[in-house]
Amino acid sequence: MRIKYFFYFLIVASFLGQCTSKQETFSELLQKVKDLPTNQKTIMLKNFTTQQTFPFIEDSVAYFVFEDTSQQKQPVYLAGDLTGWRPDSIALKPIEGTNFWYLGLILPASARIEYKFVVGNNWYLDPFNPLKEEGAYGFNSVLAMPAYRFPQEVLFKPEFDKSSLDTLIFKSKLLGNRRHIYVYRHFKAGKNSPIIIFQDGGDYLRFGKAKIILDNLIGQKLLEPVIALFVKPRNRFREYRFNDAYIKMLFTELLPFVKKKYGLKNNHLAIGGASLGGVISIYALKNYAAQIDYVFSQSGAFQVDNERIVNEVKSFSDIHAFIFLSYGYFENMEKS
Repeated sequence: MRIKYFFYFLIVASFLGQCTSKQETFSELLQKVKDLPTNQKTIMLKNFTTQQTFPFIEDSVAYFVFEDTSQQKQPVYLAGDLTGWRPDSIALKPIEGTNFWYLGLILPASARIEYKFVVGNNWYLDPFNPLKEEGAYGFNSVLAMPAYRFPQEVLFKPEFDKSSLDTLIFKSKLLGNRRHIYVYRHFKAGKNSPIIIFQDGGDYLRFGKAKIILDNLIGQKLLEPVIALFVKPRNRFREYRFNDAYIKMLFTELLPFVKKKYGLKNNHLAIGGASLGGVISIYALKNYAAQIDYVFSQSGAFQVDNERIVNEVKSFSDIHAFIFLSYGYFENMEKS
């Protein structure tokens, strides 16, 4: 079983192409305002920014522009996917004599990034970019380069049969708490169908469109009918950080509970998640490798605790599971 696509992000396709041929380029504008009086610079920049959508793309260069209306004259930075969300990684350049700052970045033609501007302790969406996407930590501005391929898997396709989604309240005696569990059951899934456990289950459903993607993949016969458990964390930073009790809860309480409720047995098992959710899913191999057939990690937070998960995996034995790792172009995870 291979799970190919899960996306935290749904964007509007009409914003994918940006035409720059009818008007002057931003680089030309910068040259034009260079020697103008301050008030004329500001007027020209305001006119340009109101007529264009930013980031402004010229060939492989994306120009980001920010107007600092606070008048505090603090440095402006770009933070986002390509910086690991570090707030002071890429500085914008001031346009002398104005409140405008800009940055030109060479990006791959198929890139898609989420970003914000950082001024002091404040984080801002791009006021000149109408395209934004909501994630677990709020909205971010979105840039899609011209060759970016929109993920068709996240679109609702009426020609495919739809699954049911049950909402359960699961009580753990081991952890002494309750949590929501969402159970996806494709109508063709049987008692022996594969089971997939998603960490951050609510986020996968809301932001990752996982239910739609599963219906589409099964409808296209790219994935066999499955049963999926979307598990909501109580405190993801505690439960997903090498927490043996949490893993024990999944395998000794939750799985038996679900299997009994739905009459499941002899099921292949996949488990995975994003960031820390990917780390804890790989860590589950430490004590439960015999029960796991497939592990997926999306942008796994392998850097946590001095790359502890990398060292843990080296000590694992008797692993037969297929491990699938995915990460973004700018994450530089090849060394992990």
